[in-house]
Amino acid sequence: MCTICALTIEFAVEHPEALAVAVSTRQAIETGLLPELDPHVEIDMTQSRHNATVLLTTVQQRLEQVLPPSRLASLPDFYVLMIESRTWGYFHPTTSGFDANANPLPPRVEPDENNGRDNILVLSQAAAEELIRGRLPFDQALELGVAVLDAPGKDSQTIRLALAAAYPADQFSDFVCTELA
Repeated sequence: MCTICALTIEFAVEHPEALAVAVSTRQAIETGLLPELDPHVEIDMTQSRHNATVLLTTVQQRLEQVLPPSRLASLPDFYVLMIESRTWGYFHPTTSGFDANANPLPPRVEPDENNGRDNILVLSQAAAEELIRGRLPFDQALELGVAVLDAPGKDSQTIRLALAAAYPADQFSDFVCTELA
C-alpha cells in the first residue's frame, strides 16, 4: 500500500492552520481566484478522501518528474494535509522517488521538548486541483493563504523551492526533463 493511501484516515491530527486555509480558500472562491464547486454534485467524505489521494499522488509524481534525483533526495521528509477531507500524505524522498513503503508516525504539529516538529504543507483540495493543472503557481497559493507551509528552519525554504519548481508562475508544462542519473 502506498504511503499516501495508508495515511488517508489513520491520523486523527488537526493542524492549527487548517481553519485559516479553509477561510482563505472560501475567499478565493468568492473572488473568482478559485473555481466554485458544482453545486449539483454532492461529494461524500469517502469520495473526497479518494479525490485527495489522487491529488496527493499527482503532486508526488510531478515532484519526481521535475526534480533531478539529487535535488529530490535532498528534500526533507514532509507531510501534506488536504483540509476538506482531513487526508494526510507523507513524502519521504529518495534518489529514485518518494518511498511508498514509509511507515511514519502521526505528524508532530506542535514543538516537542527539543523544539522539534514535522514539516507540514496544509493545502485545500480546491487549490490543489488548480495547482496540478498549472493554473495556480505554488507561490501564489502561499500568498493567497490557500496553502500554508509549516516547516522549521531551512526546511521551509527547501520544500517551498521544490514545489515552486514543480508548479512555477509561468512556463508550466506536462512535459519535463530532469538530469540524467
